[in-house]
Amino acid sequence: MITRLPSIASLLAFEAAAGSGSFAKAANQLCVTPAAISQQVQSLEIHLEVKLFDRFKTGVKLTRAGQSYLVSILGGLEKLRLAQQQIVQFNNLEILTITALPSVAQKWLMPLVLEWMDINPKIEVRVEASHAKINFNHSASDMCISFGDTGYSECFKDKLVQDSVCVVASPELLNKLAQPLALKKVLELPMIHVDWGDDNCNLPQWQDWLDATTGEPFPIQAGPRFNLSSMAIDAAVQGKGLLLGQQLLIAEEIKLHKLVPLFPTQLPLGEAYFLIYPQRTLDNPNAKNLINWLKAQF
Repeated sequence: MITRLPSIASLLAFEAAAGSGSFAKAANQLCVTPAAISQQVQSLEIHLEVKLFDRFKTGVKLTRAGQSYLVSILGGLEKLRLAQQQIVQFNNLEILTITALPSVAQKWLMPLVLEWMDINPKIEVRVEASHAKINFNHSASDMCISFGDTGYSECFKDKLVQDSVCVVASPELLNKLAQPLALKKVLELPMIHVDWGDDNCNLPQWQDWLDATTGEPFPIQAGPRFNLSSMAIDAAVQGKGLLLGQQLLIAEEIKLHKLVPLFPTQLPLGEAYFLIYPQRTLDNPNAKNLINWLKAQF
């Protein structure tokens, strides 16, 4: 019976290779060479006295023993990562990290965070922008702003707001049209498009707005296309076209008269925004204060 534990380095190499199906990809993930991954996996196989991978020219594939071993060790690695993150949090109670989608972080979250830091000058809040779901066992984030709440089964999930979109344009663009503005003429202007990829079904598109507003067929005009809402907002401010903009993200531009709402029709997004955080976050009183303050803003 084998009682001596293998090295952490060999377990991490095995985990990365199993997840990627390639020693080269695992090496890139762990910032080492493919030869180092191969050596670590080989040493683990010798230690366990079992073959973990079948090797092919195109990559590697877990054997039945390898599949079983992977399932067994993943839980242990997760617990080690969680313990490490908790130690970091305990040592940095005055540093909080919150993650959000890039456009949400830039246009909506940052102004709120700066306001909270003015009220709490001894606390540092770090805002990280990411499209990825946050795995709180792997991440130093204390909380995240998520579009929808799927994928966070073991976390607290507080619904903040369900945003909606409306049509806006820059004053400079509208000045090119005769006054008073006619719907038909406005809808002949270029239309800025936002592509959310897999989440497009949750973002109202121009056809949705036209169907809800006009009651008659209007063509969808060509225009710039972006995969970030913040870039689309910047283009609208520069007068590059009409924008079907999220109201939370364009509030400042409307306040400063950089963008003008044109029609009363508003369409809700398919998901709400949630504030999500793990149990460990509640152990930090500063994090709890930030959570309560953010929730009170809506």
